[in-house]
Amino acid sequence: MRTLRLASHCKEAREKAFTLVELLVVLAIIGVLTALLLPLLNRSKAKARNLACVSQLRQLGVATRLYAEDNDSRLPTAERLPSLPLSLYQTLPRICDLLGRYVGGLANTSGVTVFKCPSDNEEFFGVEGSSYMWNTELNGKRIDSQERLGIGITSIISTHSFVRTGTNITWSVASTPMLFDYDDFHPRPPKSGKNVVFMDDHVAPLEMIPLLELEPQMGQDGH
Repeated sequence: MRTLRLASHCKEAREKAFTLVELLVVLAIIGVLTALLLPLLNRSKAKARNLACVSQLRQLGVATRLYAEDNDSRLPTAERLPSLPLSLYQTLPRICDLLGRYVGGLANTSGVTVFKCPSDNEEFFGVEGSSYMWNTELNGKRIDSQERLGIGITSIISTHSFVRTGTNITWSVASTPMLFDYDDFHPRPPKSGKNVVFMDDHVAPLEMIPLLELEPQMGQDGH
């Protein structure tokens, strides 16, 4: 009797168990679903990081205005790349140190702050104190000035060096860039991967004019 019961249990177990073929089919289905869903997940994460970056730049735009209010309407005077100062004989403060008190504390490398872009995987934040480059063409300018302001066209070679690749492009006062990503942290061709906060506090991808298009315009303007 016990032998019959044992045989019956073994038969039921074999009927309920997956065969090797069934197991392989299940694994194959899981692999296909993963391949389909992973790009969507990556895009969702990239979009979330971009939104966080936009929010942080908007906060820094407000902080810049608060700084100007406390300094006779003058914009900050800071380094573009603190690890490579504009002058070795007279180094300027980091932008994170000037604006830190207006966004709830100084930037530091031990934790995430408003100065760290979530997509900064190149350690700009760790080296420079910020993932965002300050537009040094604004150094010491009055925030209520009506002159056309510009930005130096700069290409980052690494976290320790940069080269100036062209002349300045000028924007209208309201749309002059203040702070922008050090590098193309948010790839979205054909648009720039850099986010920028402008003087009027709106944030958008940084639109750069190719030098070949810029030179004829410069000749017409007489600059």
